[in-house]
Amino acid sequence: MVVINPSPQVLKYIVDFSLTISSSPPIVAKFIPFHFNSLRRHRKHPGKDKPVSVCDDFPPNFPPPETNTKLTLCVDRNGCCNFTTVQAAIDAVPNLSIKRTNVAPIPRPGVVGAQAVAIRITGDQAAFWGCGFFGAQDTLHDDRGRHYFKECYIQGSIDFIFGNGKSLYEDCQMLSMANPVAPGSKSISGAVTAHGRASADENSGFAFVNCSVGGTGRIWLGRAWRPFSRVVFAFTSLTDIIAPEGWNDFNDPTRDQSIFYGEYNCTGAGANMSGRAPYVQRLNDTQASLFLTMSFIDGDQWLLSYDT
Repeated sequence: MVVINPSPQVLKYIVDFSLTISSSPPIVAKFIPFHFNSLRRHRKHPGKDKPVSVCDDFPPNFPPPETNTKLTLCVDRNGCCNFTTVQAAIDAVPNLSIKRTNVAPIPRPGVVGAQAVAIRITGDQAAFWGCGFFGAQDTLHDDRGRHYFKECYIQGSIDFIFGNGKSLYEDCQMLSMANPVAPGSKSISGAVTAHGRASADENSGFAFVNCSVGGTGRIWLGRAWRPFSRVVFAFTSLTDIIAPEGWNDFNDPTRDQSIFYGEYNCTGAGANMSGRAPYVQRLNDTQASLFLTMSFIDGDQWLLSYDT
């Protein structure tokens, strides 16, 4: 168990969510902000030789000792715990593979109001190695910031990777669970991405390198949730579930001049670009080079190796 105990100014309520860690035995991580205002803060009266301590009112026997299944990280800016900042506590968490699952019953793809996010990432400089994200519509909310995903598994149906992050997905597997369509049908039952770049001034985008897209349905690689949506697939295996047009402008032709959708050296039955929408770009080596490496997310400045 991971318990973070911030100052009362930071959080005013209890948050309790869990991450199931892919380890044996499984480890459950919980973040439980402690509401100091709920305590009656009576200052103890010290003796003549005993100074008053700011930690006198801190919960006794906290944090509890570490065991082989529980680790408690306590944060208190006054130094009454083992960490004084939340970031220091986060940095102390060991590298573990996680599985984030929205445990609500999976809705039928496309059901109005049935979106169910498994995880939302809003912090900058976040990295995920070997993680699984399971859901249906809107599985992974890659909201904002620079992120790195390596060898991850992402399942969904409609817009199951969405947001306005600037993220590199490398060696990841995307599995569509969209509704199957009848042979010869031109209907669309899903989409992998919905990037939310709203203006040319926003430095964001999704890059998928050495990934794979498979599963069920007849789907788009992405649709333009916002007018300047930017997504690139490179060296990625695409099965025949990808519709020939490949992408969608959110049924708004005015976005065709501002969105940036590119493909580079992809393979598989779904990689044939002869029927792609006219705004989709077949990237050349120079264009693609901007999206293929860690430099896309400034990874050389912040991304540590997995073994570090």
